[in-house]
Amino acid sequence: MKRNLLLLAAVISIMCLQAQDASLVWSSSSMSWFGIDFTKAKILGFQDSPHTIRDQYFKDWNDVTIPMDLTKMFDKKAVYKDPNGILKDDRARETETMNQGDDVELTEDEIAARVKEMGTGSKKAGLGMMFIVQSINKGTETALVNVVFFDIATRKVVWSKKLSAKVSGGNTKSAVAAAMKDIFTQIDKKEWKAWRKEANF
Repeated sequence: MKRNLLLLAAVISIMCLQAQDASLVWSSSSMSWFGIDFTKAKILGFQDSPHTIRDQYFKDWNDVTIPMDLTKMFDKKAVYKDPNGILKDDRARETETMNQGDDVELTEDEIAARVKEMGTGSKKAGLGMMFIVQSINKGTETALVNVVFFDIATRKVVWSKKLSAKVSGGNTKSAVAAAMKDIFTQIDKKEWKAWRKEANF
């Protein structure tokens, strides 16, 4: 009985800590957007070479977020945009395995490790946000993206959700850009409110 009570207390304690961490997502008046990370992504079924995708498209796909009004979308007074650190990592990734094998499923540990190692530029504290792309598959017409919020000072992930978007029509550059925009549209129209409700904020 005592052991069960101790276990229950431990579970409740962990849940409380997780809730406190998640509160940063909604309590922060500002946020830093660090861009779209492709360093772990499988990009399958496209005719473009992996080198073309890395050297030409990664930046273009990140650039679709620059004109977006993220302050309104995320209920912030200010959203700072600094994708330079992620773009540097994106452009340095290997290409041998990018279009080989099957879709991957990134674990919580892999997502946490990626957040730990990425560059955040001049921002040393506050709420950070990034997309970690899991896969973009032309065959299934699906892009799977992890939407990740984290504490910049500690690099601790405080909220992470996986969303999918359709990849179809147009050339590779425009089709994937549209999918990335669609992830933001889903967040704006539905997910942000649903997540807030789920986190009890």
